[in-house]
Amino acid sequence: MNVAQTAQLSIAAASDFASCGVSRDEWNQLAVRLGGDIYVSYDWCEVWWRHYGKNRLLRLFVFRDGDALVGIAPFFIESLRLGPVKVRIAKRVGADFALQLFSLPIESSHASAAYTEIAQALIGREKCDAVWFGLMPGDDETLPALRAASQSVSAIATIARDAPSSPHILFRLPDSFEAYIASLDKRQRQNYRRDVNLLKKSFTTSAVTLKSPEEAPAAFESFVKLHHEQWRAEGKLGHFGDWPGSSQFNADLVARLSQLGQFRMMNMVADGHVVSSQYSFVYGKRCCWRLPARPSGKEFSRFGLGRLGLLQLIEAMIAEGVQHIEAGLGHYDYKLQLGGIELQSRSFLLASTRVGNRTRIALFLALSDLIHFLYYRLWFLRLAPHISWLKRPLWRKWIRSRL
Repeated sequence: MNVAQTAQLSIAAASDFASCGVSRDEWNQLAVRLGGDIYVSYDWCEVWWRHYGKNRLLRLFVFRDGDALVGIAPFFIESLRLGPVKVRIAKRVGADFALQLFSLPIESSHASAAYTEIAQALIGREKCDAVWFGLMPGDDETLPALRAASQSVSAIATIARDAPSSPHILFRLPDSFEAYIASLDKRQRQNYRRDVNLLKKSFTTSAVTLKSPEEAPAAFESFVKLHHEQWRAEGKLGHFGDWPGSSQFNADLVARLSQLGQFRMMNMVADGHVVSSQYSFVYGKRCCWRLPARPSGKEFSRFGLGRLGLLQLIEAMIAEGVQHIEAGLGHYDYKLQLGGIELQSRSFLLASTRVGNRTRIALFLALSDLIHFLYYRLWFLRLAPHISWLKRPLWRKWIRSRL
């Protein structure tokens, strides 16, 4: 582990979790205190790295003010090639393969100095061609500090991309479910009461929360089956079919995080059958809603199970004292109708000013955007779902090169 000192901060950089000089408890206490999502927790990062760290170099930056931990920035370095262009790039641990959107756990008062050190280390000393800080949430309080830091290292780096990317949705929860329901417009309140009453008239219903280490593996296995059946009925592979290695990655997450009391599976049960399931994690006062699942049969279509499942999750989270639900990337009308706030994630790329590098990075970004349009938006989303024998998991090259 390498240690440096600035006027305010001591900075340590490690190449593995064991030698980073921060315990799980200290890491998580900082992330929770700063309102971080579970995606920046020690255990999520460590599990993600075990699954997706092959042929990548880990760089863990630890920032202290005296003895106090004030920031953690887990990065990795890899080489990527698109056509004739090869770049050495650094990205945050968890930046790809798992649909994660998060802020780094760095205290705002130290963020500019921390980002300056990250840029100097990765571009100056490690000779990376670029550092990608995305995707950053629309409410990331450290973004101004990142921009300021970019100006302070202008001798070695320049901003190659600072642009909006995919929308994402956040729920800010009140103190009671009654207050939440009252905050909805009249139509949504009526829809909720109608769907609940209709479901209760048709079935004997109950709400079940599974979270213990003993319950978690079977709960997740059942969820994967239900999720797969839902998307197969629509001619698609679903999350676990689309994203390479995601089944085992999530199974390991569930096994690890249930031991820490962070796993939640919210099931809506009708006549003994699960008719809606919400796969989530709780970290401090924040819930990360990973995925929903529900039956696809016509007999269930009239109950609004997608909305009811989300409302069940919201009710349970309010009861636990959770203040925010991070509801993932993408635009969803029903989430907005139920009180979600749509923010715009941000892609931020810092590139080396070495001779010729700006042109290479600009070409790399152009090729990345072209692949995104032709492969993902045109082929994967529009054409492939209609050709059953061509359904395949997402292309790893696209996953790794999308910035």
